[in-house]
Amino acid sequence: MRSDEHVRLLRTQSRARMNGGHTTDSAEPLPKEWAASAAEYRAERERGELGQARKYMPTNNARSNLGDQSFIQIRSAHILARCAAEIVPKKIDFLWPGRLARGKHTAFAGEPGDGKSQLSVYIAANISNGGEWPCGEGRAPVGNVIIFNAEDGADDTVVPRLMAAAANLSRVHIVSAVLQEDGTGRRAFNLQADLALLERKIAEIGEVALVIIDPISSYLGKTDSHKNAEVRGALEPLSEMAERLKVAILSITHFSKSGSGNSSKALHRFIGSIAFVGAPRAAFAVIEDAETEGRMLLLHAKNNMAAKPQGLAYRLAQTLVGVSRQDIVASYVTWESDPVATSADEALRNAQASDRGDQSAMDEAGEFLRDKLRAGPVSAKEVKNDAIDLMISMATLRRAKTAFGVQVIREGFGPGSTVMWALPDAIGAQNSHRCSRSGDEHL
Repeated sequence: MRSDEHVRLLRTQSRARMNGGHTTDSAEPLPKEWAASAAEYRAERERGELGQARKYMPTNNARSNLGDQSFIQIRSAHILARCAAEIVPKKIDFLWPGRLARGKHTAFAGEPGDGKSQLSVYIAANISNGGEWPCGEGRAPVGNVIIFNAEDGADDTVVPRLMAAAANLSRVHIVSAVLQEDGTGRRAFNLQADLALLERKIAEIGEVALVIIDPISSYLGKTDSHKNAEVRGALEPLSEMAERLKVAILSITHFSKSGSGNSSKALHRFIGSIAFVGAPRAAFAVIEDAETEGRMLLLHAKNNMAAKPQGLAYRLAQTLVGVSRQDIVASYVTWESDPVATSADEALRNAQASDRGDQSAMDEAGEFLRDKLRAGPVSAKEVKNDAIDLMISMATLRRAKTAFGVQVIREGFGPGSTVMWALPDAIGAQNSHRCSRSGDEHL
């Protein structure tokens, strides 16, 4: 077909689009050669002979008449599609059944200090050494792990935690920065600008099963984290890369502040745009148990990969690590042996109620503490037992203890010492034989 005929055709089609899909009386008739040329073009493209197909496209003269943008769209754009009958179904390849899978993105969210990063380190360690998952959920396949952590030091926090979790350190790689091509400087990794570098590093390391990004908001560059389209524009290429390379992605984020109308839904508490929970195929909430201090719950918020997984409960313990195992204190995750039946929404509502506190219950707990401790320090065990007898929950007692400034002291030294509670004005000279402690002693 001649180039001028192409131009006339495209102009006619443009007018047709502007007129609801119908040509106007002023539109020139379509050239008879078009149907044959279009059919030949489609046939060549379907056979993958793009070089042959180009001969049916407009010439350079037509390009100058059409303009660069229209020409580029015609020349380069086409829709990729596969017939469903030609696609062979396959099973999802789980690293952690129902939670983490190769080629899929999973998100964890929770309040600051609730142990999300600790949990990600546990997962990295478990994959590095092929350890067992809690509550009979199977064993992790052995693989390499890449960690992005913008908030914790690699040498004084991340690696000691990996050691405490018995990780195979040779299989864990911690990203610190991006080195400029000319070697003159370093900069933070940016998911939008540096995804190709991550893909190259995955290929370089080999056998990578998991990439952890903690927190993901620190690696979005100039992306506005509250705009759905921008966040999806950053996360969808990441998911596409994960699918292509068969690596799992675990992103860590925070909960937004409570108080909004939908904040009782765990799915709506993921900070920023809904894309932070919409783009991942699975999402889990990390919530502190409202009734038991220090007990953390890992609960399902969304899952497009499998049936709803059971809830899990864990605590953080401490141990000594390092060459001598005497100089570095590191924390690690310890799991309870039984699953949790509480839902994420229910746990979140309980936690919010606990944070707000029931004023009458607080008043009762405060009055109890004043009466109990008026005569002087009392053992913490006795205080707690009496509170339980009065049906005062440990969560309420903990809040009242903080509100009234109850002090924690230790009477004596060593294993035989006793933890005591006292009102601030009852400490005085009695501290001469006691070791004072801050008021954050765990209930």
